[in-house]
Amino acid sequence: MTKTLAALMPMLVVASPSFAQTSEVQRALIRLEDQWALAVRLSDTMALNLIIADDYIGTTATGQIQTKADYLADFTSGDRRVLTLTTEDLEVRVYGHVAVLTHGGHAEAEYRGSPVAGEFRWTHVVLRRDGQWQAVANHVTRIPRP
Repeated sequence: MTKTLAALMPMLVVASPSFAQTSEVQRALIRLEDQWALAVRLSDTMALNLIIADDYIGTTATGQIQTKADYLADFTSGDRRVLTLTTEDLEVRVYGHVAVLTHGGHAEAEYRGSPVAGEFRWTHVVLRRDGQWQAVANHVTRIPRP
Protein backbone atom coordinates (compact mmCIF):
# COMPACT_ATOMS: atom_id res chain seq x y z
CA MET A 1 0.00 0.00 0.00
CA THR A 2 2.87 2.36 0.78
CA LYS A 3 4.29 1.74 -2.72
CA THR A 4 0.90 2.51 -4.28
CA LEU A 5 0.53 5.73 -2.31
CA ALA A 6 4.09 6.72 -3.16
CA ALA A 7 3.39 6.07 -6.84
CA LEU A 8 0.23 8.20 -6.73
CA MET A 9 1.76 11.18 -4.90
CA PRO A 10 3.47 12.71 -7.98
CA MET A 11 0.16 12.51 -9.88
CA LEU A 12 -1.68 14.21 -7.02
CA VAL A 13 0.88 16.99 -6.85
CA VAL A 14 0.70 17.51 -10.63
CA ALA A 15 -3.12 17.36 -10.62
CA SER A 16 -3.59 19.84 -7.78
CA PRO A 17 -2.46 23.04 -9.60
CA SER A 18 -4.60 22.12 -12.59
CA PHE A 19 -7.63 21.55 -10.37
CA ALA A 20 -7.06 24.85 -8.54
CA GLN A 21 -6.65 26.68 -11.83
CA THR A 22 -9.86 25.22 -13.23
CA SER A 23 -11.71 26.20 -10.08
CA GLU A 24 -10.37 29.75 -10.36
CA VAL A 25 -11.39 29.90 -14.03
CA GLN A 26 -14.85 28.62 -13.17
CA ARG A 27 -15.19 31.28 -10.46
CA ALA A 28 -14.14 33.96 -12.96
CA LEU A 29 -16.76 32.71 -15.42
CA ILE A 30 -19.46 32.72 -12.74
CA ARG A 31 -18.51 36.35 -11.99
CA LEU A 32 -18.73 37.12 -15.72
CA GLU A 33 -22.22 35.59 -15.84
CA ASP A 34 -23.26 37.67 -12.81
CA GLN A 35 -21.83 40.82 -14.41
CA TRP A 36 -23.69 40.09 -17.65
CA ALA A 37 -27.01 39.62 -15.82
CA LEU A 38 -26.49 42.85 -13.86
CA ALA A 39 -25.52 44.80 -16.98
CA VAL A 40 -28.66 43.55 -18.73
CA ARG A 41 -30.89 44.58 -15.80
CA LEU A 42 -29.24 48.03 -15.71
CA SER A 43 -29.10 48.41 -19.53
CA ASP A 44 -25.39 49.10 -19.01
CA THR A 45 -24.13 49.07 -22.59
CA MET A 46 -20.59 50.02 -21.51
CA ALA A 47 -20.33 46.84 -19.43
CA LEU A 48 -22.08 44.78 -22.12
CA ASN A 49 -19.63 46.09 -24.71
CA LEU A 50 -16.77 44.58 -22.67
CA ILE A 51 -18.58 41.29 -21.98
CA ILE A 52 -19.70 40.70 -25.58
CA ALA A 53 -17.04 39.99 -28.24
CA ASP A 54 -17.08 41.95 -31.48
CA ASP A 55 -17.77 38.73 -33.44
CA TYR A 56 -20.65 37.71 -31.13
CA ILE A 57 -23.69 35.97 -32.58
CA GLY A 58 -26.83 35.41 -30.55
CA THR A 59 -30.07 33.55 -31.12
CA THR A 60 -33.11 34.93 -29.32
CA ALA A 61 -36.02 32.92 -27.92
CA THR A 62 -37.94 33.80 -31.10
CA GLY A 63 -35.15 32.51 -33.34
CA GLN A 64 -33.87 35.95 -34.36
CA ILE A 65 -30.13 36.19 -35.03
CA GLN A 66 -28.36 39.16 -33.40
CA THR A 67 -24.88 40.56 -33.82
CA LYS A 68 -23.17 42.49 -31.05
CA ALA A 69 -24.33 45.75 -32.64
CA ASP A 70 -27.95 44.48 -32.76
CA TYR A 71 -27.82 43.33 -29.15
CA LEU A 72 -26.38 46.60 -27.83
CA ALA A 73 -28.77 48.68 -29.97
CA ASP A 74 -31.75 47.04 -28.25
CA PHE A 75 -30.56 48.47 -24.93
CA THR A 76 -29.35 51.82 -26.29
CA SER A 77 -32.67 52.49 -28.03
CA GLY A 78 -34.73 51.35 -25.06
CA ASP A 79 -36.35 48.62 -27.18
CA ARG A 80 -35.28 46.07 -24.53
CA ARG A 81 -35.83 46.67 -20.83
CA VAL A 82 -35.13 43.82 -18.45
CA LEU A 83 -36.92 44.15 -15.13
CA THR A 84 -36.11 40.77 -13.58
CA LEU A 85 -33.53 38.20 -14.52
CA THR A 86 -32.52 35.23 -12.39
CA THR A 87 -29.80 32.66 -12.91
CA GLU A 88 -30.52 29.12 -11.73
CA ASP A 89 -28.65 25.83 -12.07
CA LEU A 90 -25.57 27.42 -13.64
CA GLU A 91 -23.12 24.91 -15.09
CA VAL A 92 -19.68 25.92 -16.30
CA ARG A 93 -17.59 23.68 -18.54
CA VAL A 94 -14.11 24.80 -19.49
CA TYR A 95 -12.30 23.51 -22.57
CA GLY A 96 -9.00 25.37 -22.54
CA HIS A 97 -9.64 28.86 -23.91
CA VAL A 98 -13.33 28.12 -24.54
CA ALA A 99 -16.09 27.63 -21.99
CA VAL A 100 -19.76 26.76 -22.22
CA LEU A 101 -22.12 28.12 -19.58
CA THR A 102 -25.69 26.86 -19.32
CA HIS A 103 -28.41 27.90 -16.93
CA GLY A 104 -32.10 28.38 -16.47
CA GLY A 105 -33.89 31.33 -15.03
CA HIS A 106 -36.86 33.61 -14.91
CA ALA A 107 -37.06 36.82 -16.91
CA GLU A 108 -39.50 39.69 -16.95
CA ALA A 109 -38.86 42.28 -19.62
CA GLU A 110 -40.34 44.55 -22.23
CA TYR A 111 -39.34 44.27 -25.85
CA ARG A 112 -40.50 47.08 -28.12
CA GLY A 113 -43.30 47.86 -25.69
CA SER A 114 -44.59 44.30 -25.36
CA PRO A 115 -44.20 42.38 -22.10
CA VAL A 116 -42.06 39.25 -22.15
CA ALA A 117 -42.01 36.98 -19.13
CA GLY A 118 -41.37 33.36 -18.40
CA GLU A 119 -38.87 30.64 -17.73
CA PHE A 120 -35.91 30.32 -20.09
CA ARG A 121 -32.70 28.33 -20.65
CA TRP A 122 -29.51 29.99 -21.86
CA THR A 123 -26.34 28.65 -23.42
CA HIS A 124 -23.37 31.02 -23.56
CA VAL A 125 -20.11 30.24 -25.33
CA VAL A 126 -17.23 32.34 -24.08
CA LEU A 127 -13.69 32.60 -25.38
CA ARG A 128 -10.53 33.77 -23.63
CA ARG A 129 -8.67 36.29 -25.78
CA ASP A 130 -5.80 38.46 -24.61
CA GLY A 131 -6.43 37.34 -21.04
CA GLN A 132 -10.12 38.30 -21.04
CA TRP A 133 -13.22 36.12 -21.27
CA GLN A 134 -15.87 37.37 -23.70
CA ALA A 135 -19.14 35.94 -24.97
CA VAL A 136 -18.95 34.86 -28.61
CA ALA A 137 -22.31 33.08 -28.82
CA ASN A 138 -25.59 32.94 -26.96
CA HIS A 139 -28.76 30.93 -27.41
CA VAL A 140 -31.92 31.33 -25.37
CA THR A 141 -34.96 29.05 -25.36
CA ARG A 142 -38.29 29.72 -23.72
CA ILE A 143 -39.48 26.83 -21.56
CA PRO A 144 -43.12 26.17 -22.44
CA ARG A 145 -45.63 26.41 -19.65
CA PRO A 146 -47.34 23.09 -18.90
